[in-house]
Parts: sequence; structure tokens; C-alpha cells
Amino acid sequence: MFDKIMVATDGSPNAEAAVISAAELAAKVGTREVLLIHICPGCTADIDLKDANREAAEDLVRKGAELFRAGGTPVRTQVEIDYPPESVGSAILDTARREKPDLIVLGSRGLSSIRGMLLGSVSNRVVQNAPCPVLVIKHGARE
Repeated sequence: MFDKIMVATDGSPNAEAAVISAAELAAKVGTREVLLIHICPGCTADIDLKDANREAAEDLVRKGAELFRAGGTPVRTQVEIDYPPESVGSAILDTARREKPDLIVLGSRGLSSIRGMLLGSVSNRVVQNAPCPVLVIKHGARE
């Protein structure tokens, strides 16, 4: 059913809920592969690999990957760089077109500023333009 799931995270409570939900779903349906991605708008190819933004991004996906591995699901991690903050949705869609997942999972709202973006604009953009089904998770919805 969902052989390959792509999960986008930014460390927000909604994204953390999405990672947890995706890990549970992947374990239940026997997903063969999960791609856990983080779009790092503060990371560029010109910055040293030890840059604090990139290091935090790598740590974020590494910690998320532990949940999938604990459930027995193979997981790859990826940090996408060189995208401006307003292009996070495009970055997720670019990755989805390249990776061809059966499902995309992401949080309903992330860490972007209210001034810079409409609330939920990343998840809305992904839902409207994804090449596959999208599961949007809202933090606290399961309580």
C-alpha cells in the first residue's frame, strides 16, 4: 500500500507529531522505505559543513530516524539546502517528484513566521501539488 513514505520535518510540534504518526503507520503497513527530509533554508552550499544550521538540521533528521528504526522500518535521511524560506513547499515537492513516494506525511503548520507566510501555506502547497497522496498531521489531534 505505502511501500515508500516521505516525511518532511522542521522540528515544530506539528512536524514531530507527523514523524511519530508516520513511524506508527510505516510499522503497521510494512513500509519498505521511509525518506525523512528537512528543508534547511539557513543552509547553503557556500557554508562550511560544520555550520550550526546544518548541524542542527542533521541532528533533527537523525533523531527522527531513530523512531522509524525502533519500529523496524528502514529509513534514509536527507537535508535539502539552498532553498529560500519561502520555497520550502517547492523543495518538498521537488524531492517528492525525484523520489516518487507513495505517500507524503507532514505537519499542518511549521516554524515559518506568520509575517513571511500564511499559516499552513507549506502544507497547503504540498497538498495541492503533490504527485501522490498527502497526510497532514496536526499536533494534539490525537489527544
